[in-house]
Amino acid sequence: MTPEGPPPQQRELASLVIAAGSGDNVAWSRLVGRFDQMLRRVARSYRLAPQDVDDAVQATWVQLYEHIHRLRDTSAVAGWLATTVRRQSLTILQRRVREHLTDEPEAMLADDRCSPDTSLMEDERRLVLTRALSTLPERQRELMTLIASEAAPDYKQIGATLGMPVGSIGPTRARCMARLQEHSELRDYAAAC
Repeated sequence: MTPEGPPPQQRELASLVIAAGSGDNVAWSRLVGRFDQMLRRVARSYRLAPQDVDDAVQATWVQLYEHIHRLRDTSAVAGWLATTVRRQSLTILQRRVREHLTDEPEAMLADDRCSPDTSLMEDERRLVLTRALSTLPERQRELMTLIASEAAPDYKQIGATLGMPVGSIGPTRARCMARLQEHSELRDYAAAC
């Protein structure tokens, strides 16, 4: 009695993987067509956003492309793909977790910046500031936006960007600040904080 060997489906899959590994684009297309929906189901089971599901599946295919020659059992590619997409999904989920181990309680208080209240206050502050800036003339608004966009603004770059002499940036900035201080909504918001 001789063993029959692997079933025809496993032999077909093994030859498909071998062909893909040797650069056969049709074999790659058939592999993707055969397993892509399964990979998406696995990634969605981790409750990933649609774009994260796409990323996990794409990363899985990239991993297979890079490691296809290392597969010991080419007919077990389905299990390899499922395991890889699970790992990719977990990696994506872990990116969102920001755990900082520390013995300093002050460091934990610093993370309050991410609280919903803080986020809401920042959104409100940004909205009030945007409305106040919209009352400035366009050139002054552009100047204040450029100054605020950098920690240490370089007046030469700002002057070149806006076509302003460097010597006029400081006085124009002072006039803008004076106008913003007169803006009632901004003044009320500053008083409330």
